[in-house]
Amino acid sequence: MNGPDPRAGASTYTGSADPPTVVSFRKLVRDWLDRNVDLDADRVSDIVLATDEALTNCAEHAYLDQQSAAVMTLTIAYDRAETTVQVCVTDYGRWIEPDPAAINAVRGRGIILMQALADDCTITNDASGTTVRLRFDQCPALDRAASRAN
Repeated sequence: MNGPDPRAGASTYTGSADPPTVVSFRKLVRDWLDRNVDLDADRVSDIVLATDEALTNCAEHAYLDQQSAAVMTLTIAYDRAETTVQVCVTDYGRWIEPDPAAINAVRGRGIILMQALADDCTITNDASGTTVRLRFDQCPALDRAASRAN
């Protein structure tokens, strides 16, 4: 797993598209949110859950029919002027949108959840892979002076 991207306001991580990396990335997102934005617990949970759904879809679906190494990239970015958090999950496999008829009470609701939890959810795919972009609005920056005083 690679560490943070040196670009201001963004962190990028790359790792195996597997359940242990999903767990690790989910913790990275929660920690990043705690360090950078001032959100209540419900909003943090919404962002973490939507991100977890994108990561899990990647780990479970992106590399089903391929022999290549299963890799995914997570990017978390913050736009201070717009007070938005953007989370992108990218795979380099061939992801196929699930058949709506296959959705059941236990599985198949990840995209629906991402769309409900994020202010904007965009899924793009091409021959090089799939990217899920989740945007969360009204995420004020953490007041670092106040957080150090506590």
